[in-house]
Amino acid sequence: MKKIFTLFLSVMLFSTLIAQEKPLGIIAMVPEGSDAPVIDGQLDEVYTLAEAEVYSIELNFQEELPTLGEPGETNWRAVYTEEGMYLFITVTDESYWPSWIAGDASYLRDKPEVYFDVNYILEDGLGCQSGSAGNQGHYQYAPEMSAENVNGELNVDDAAGGFSYAFMVEEPNYTAEYYFPFEYWVNNEGGPVDLTGDVGFDITICESDEGDPTDPRRRMVWANIGDAVNGAGQESWANMDDCGIINFDGAEPPIYVDEINLSVDGAITEDGQKLQIMVEVLPEDATSKVVKWELTTASGKPATASIDADGWITPSLDEELTIQAISADGFVYSNEIQVSITGQVVTMEKINVIKNGFFDEVDSLGGPGDMWYGANDGTFLVVDGVLEYSQNAVQTNIWDNGVKQWITIPYGRKDENWVFSFKAWADADRTFQCKIEDQANGWATPGVCGDPRTDGTSFWPAASMSITTVPTVYTFNLTWDNLAENANIQFNWQLGDDATKVYLDSIMLVAEADLALLPTSNMEISADEGFKVYPNPVENQLTVEFSRSNVTVAIYNSVGIKMEEEVVFGNRHTFDVSRYPKGMYFVKTDQAVEKFVK
Repeated sequence: MKKIFTLFLSVMLFSTLIAQEKPLGIIAMVPEGSDAPVIDGQLDEVYTLAEAEVYSIELNFQEELPTLGEPGETNWRAVYTEEGMYLFITVTDESYWPSWIAGDASYLRDKPEVYFDVNYILEDGLGCQSGSAGNQGHYQYAPEMSAENVNGELNVDDAAGGFSYAFMVEEPNYTAEYYFPFEYWVNNEGGPVDLTGDVGFDITICESDEGDPTDPRRRMVWANIGDAVNGAGQESWANMDDCGIINFDGAEPPIYVDEINLSVDGAITEDGQKLQIMVEVLPEDATSKVVKWELTTASGKPATASIDADGWITPSLDEELTIQAISADGFVYSNEIQVSITGQVVTMEKINVIKNGFFDEVDSLGGPGDMWYGANDGTFLVVDGVLEYSQNAVQTNIWDNGVKQWITIPYGRKDENWVFSFKAWADADRTFQCKIEDQANGWATPGVCGDPRTDGTSFWPAASMSITTVPTVYTFNLTWDNLAENANIQFNWQLGDDATKVYLDSIMLVAEADLALLPTSNMEISADEGFKVYPNPVENQLTVEFSRSNVTVAIYNSVGIKMEEEVVFGNRHTFDVSRYPKGMYFVKTDQAVEKFVK
């Protein structure tokens, strides 16, 4: 029955492909290569042997006037193999001025941007801004140039299915070479790309020269000049309807998944232990073997464990899992298997949605690591466990420079209460924004916070929030009332319109139910004769008295963040808690803990 249905689906998709229409545009043919080129930014013989045509990138976007040589001097060519497409771009420039030298947002300065639309219906009014990579069949590839990747070094993006690229700069000119794995591409129906039909495609070359203003916005394109009737004035990132088309010469139709089988050997019994689920996708020559994973628990609650594309389970809490794999098009389901997870120690690191939010990890460049996108350009450095943000100059927009992270909120937990907390201060009073937005749904705000410092529809006010020179912990209670089932959420600190240095620490986004699971041995309320905290509740000044002197005393909030710490040489100390948000707090010494309410 499955084979009959798959055949029926193939016929329907082919019929849809024949029926589609596309306005007049630019069409290119991509030949099959005899071998895979080496991704190093240098032109391999493979392109010549395959007789890959050279296509000129010479159209100005809108009224912009880039300086990229004579027609034909900036161009592209491509070949494909069974596994993926290889693209080689040559850029002839008058002045090489990328963002890592100019010190501002990468989309304003020298770099290529590559776009694909792999849907059967190409005229859908959508672009890559409509969602994450691959959402609704649209893909943008626009890695930044940096001091470390302009000498032909291979860069691989595992999160994008093995997308690879290399830049080779010989100022003022440069080349860019890419590999796009077909297996990663999924159309808006969840199926693999059909290489026998039209594929939407475009290239934008972002260009600027030294001395240009902050926002030169000069671009040259292969096809979408941004002034046609469909998607008038819109760049490919916003709308790909006016992009060009590529055809893959001699390509075969896709082979659809017919069966998925799962198996597992053992259970997870130790804290942090990983376990791999073995997956067999049939037929063996299926065009795309990418599967979606579904994790449920015996209790009916959303699973806290995660599973990667290769089937490796990373545990978080003790739970009994039921695991199933589904083909990318959603038509073929695997058998269900059970995995028992025990022996897990609950820590803040595990339950915190924000990864490396305490900045305990530091990469080789002194930044907070790859989990923080946009933080590895030298403007964000981790110093003594604190993220320090510095920029060379004020940017045009607050969003032109920031540090971001993709986060996942299980849809099954949308009705729970959550706590968002962080510590922030700056070298001088300034403002900034923290946006939590759903890229898969038009940058909608997926949650609601009733705190008076917000507008009730966002985790942040419409206007920027003010911070001062005093390290301050900010805490917000929120829910995910607007969370969509297909949400792809970006957590983004936007800091670009003010060059004042900002300090960030202890960033947490945690479900209240998970907080209750944390071991409390180090926060147990215990008696210490003579240890007094008053008044309780408190408004502004909290007095702490001890029966002894030379005591180190710290105040923690309800989620374990240290608010402040003092060494008290006498037997009394007064803390100014007027800046503290309302809630429960703990005063802790080496011998006892007392709680108070603000």
